[in-house]
Amino acid sequence: MALVYRVVRQKYADRPLAVEGTRINGGRWNPPGIGILYTAEHPALALVKILVHMPRIPYAELPAYQLLTVDIPDGSRRILNAGELPAQWNENTYARSQYILSDWLALPDVLALGVPSSVMPDGVNYLLHLAHPQYSEIRVLDEKPLIIDSRLWSP
Repeated sequence: MALVYRVVRQKYADRPLAVEGTRINGGRWNPPGIGILYTAEHPALALVKILVHMPRIPYAELPAYQLLTVDIPDGSRRILNAGELPAQWNENTYARSQYILSDWLALPDVLALGVPSSVMPDGVNYLLHLAHPQYSEIRVLDEKPLIIDSRLWSP
């Protein structure tokens, strides 16, 4: 058993493994047109990833979120360390990081590819590829409300 964590808005909690948002919009590691599931090695890292992308609104207006504990098959992951990546992999324009993973995005040899977090480079985010045959083996083991402490928030 290998556990990873994902934060989703409550309104999307009924489809916790959907990749439609990243397929349409793209992300740091994937261009639009290719949907992958972004997860993290620890719940705190999943929270940080969400916080950095939240709009600056009053705390009372934050949407409700769910924290998911996701089980991925053993032996289905590989990790790329920051030292293995070209310089500026974490710049704010995503074209470089999307290009780095172009081979894996086109033909995933593993279900879960670990990449350094751009917010916390010592942390690992796991990208799960919908086109990999083991994607159907992913299981959500736990789901609970994610409470964002007000001390972490200032609009």
